[in-house]
Amino acid sequence: MRKIVQTLLLLALVALLPSCEMLAQLEKNAGPLAQGVKPLLPKVTYQDATLVQAPSQHMMAAYFCPQVVPDPFGVPGVARLACSQAFGPQPSPQQMAVAFDLRFMVDNPNHFPIPVAEMLTAATVFPANTNTALGAACVVFCGANQPGCTGHPGPNSCKASSHDIRSVQDFQNAAVNFLVSSGIHALAGQKPSFLMPQVVSDGHIQFTARFAFGPDALLTTLREVAKQAIGQLKAGQPVQFEIPYRLQGTVWFDVGSLGRVAVGFGPADGKWVIPTASLMP
Repeated sequence: MRKIVQTLLLLALVALLPSCEMLAQLEKNAGPLAQGVKPLLPKVTYQDATLVQAPSQHMMAAYFCPQVVPDPFGVPGVARLACSQAFGPQPSPQQMAVAFDLRFMVDNPNHFPIPVAEMLTAATVFPANTNTALGAACVVFCGANQPGCTGHPGPNSCKASSHDIRSVQDFQNAAVNFLVSSGIHALAGQKPSFLMPQVVSDGHIQFTARFAFGPDALLTTLREVAKQAIGQLKAGQPVQFEIPYRLQGTVWFDVGSLGRVAVGFGPADGKWVIPTASLMP
């Protein structure tokens, strides 16, 4: 009877060995947290803004020529006819879309991955002019278990409690639908989406966010540039269309016990030059 009891006890100890090893590993992994090490803030570095879609200079001239060149002797339709002969038919507003990519580098100093939760981007075009146009877009990124998620923000999205961080309240004067987000991607050639990206533990990730200007507000602003080039348009000469811009915003992360934290970027100024040929069909 004693041998049977000893045998059963030995079998029970053998069965517990994997559990002991698992507990030891869990204790090892939880060591830094048990010692009072707190999660660290990620670092966001804004890299550049690249124009990825724009009408050609010829399309710009064809679109704006009938709008800014007056009819000779006040005869209606003469300017439009002359413009169509010089530049061809007037493009549609949809053909005049302008889109750009923002590239960021995110460094994660923590021993666990962190998701990018939300992103606020504000774009000002012609910031030095009196006809400055401002747009802002808030994006909420979706988890893998949220099929059909569109990234549309809720009432509490892109808001920050700190006055040092730009939030959606800071851009209440932004034109509605002036700036539209297409999502973000982490690999070259990847289609932008609203799927929540993960920044790997003790590592970094480069991601690109794509935005587009709504045609109405941007075309109203560009019309002012076209008015300055009436002489070139009348002569059928190519016009150098440029879009000065200022970009700024905030990226929100879910950082462990720190909860939802915000890291700002910008303001960054630059200038996009509308190319001779379209960047994208």
